[in-house]
This record gives sequence, C-alpha cells and structure tokens, in this order.
Amino acid sequence: MIKGNYNSLSFFRKYFQIPASQKLSWALITETVRGETEVRLGVVFTNHPNVYLDVAMRRFFWELEFFNGHIVRKVYPARRIAQKDTFLYVTEGGLSEEFPKSFIADIYFPSVYSSQLFIESLF
Repeated sequence: MIKGNYNSLSFFRKYFQIPASQKLSWALITETVRGETEVRLGVVFTNHPNVYLDVAMRRFFWELEFFNGHIVRKVYPARRIAQKDTFLYVTEGGLSEEFPKSFIADIYFPSVYSSQLFIESLF
C-alpha cells in the first residue's frame, strides 16, 4: 500500500514506479478535440517535456498533433500555489486552472489497496 501525501510528486513517483533519475514537475495540459479545448492536470517529465502523465486518466501521453490538427495536446509546465481548499496551477504563459485539494486523492485513493478499504466500503 502506498501511504503519504497524494498531493505530492513523490506520490506519483511511487505509484507509477518512476525512477529518481526522471525529474517530475506539475503541468497543465490543453487537449483540443474537434475544436473543443479542455485543460487537464498533468505531471511532466522535465527531462522529456513532451511526455506527461494525465492525472485524471492515470495514463501516460505525449504532446502531439493528429489528423491535421483535429486532435492537439500541448504541455505547459506549471507552478502550484496552495490556497485554502484548492491548488492553483499557473503556467508562464498565463494559463491557469484551479483544482480542489482532494482532486488527486479522489481519483487514486480507491485504486490503492488498504486493509481498511473493505471495511470502509461496507459503511
């Protein structure tokens, strides 16, 4: 079982077994499909800035453009600013997005084994 702070890069390092030689940082990802753009939270490999982990999808992707621009993913390294109940992620270019502090735990907690999980799910 992985314990610790879900809101840390070290959590992702443990969860996905990413070696220490791969430096990580927060990122905002813009994904445009058929003209609709969505901003997503990501963790980017600083040594390979085109490769990132989509936090919500729990999968690795790369920055790309497919089908003559019909699908476009762009990665923007971001710094995280803690607020009362949220984290604000801001890029150098001014792109920003706010996520609740529970966002990552809400996604990953059910997928990390705990002996308490069965007991907690009964009540």
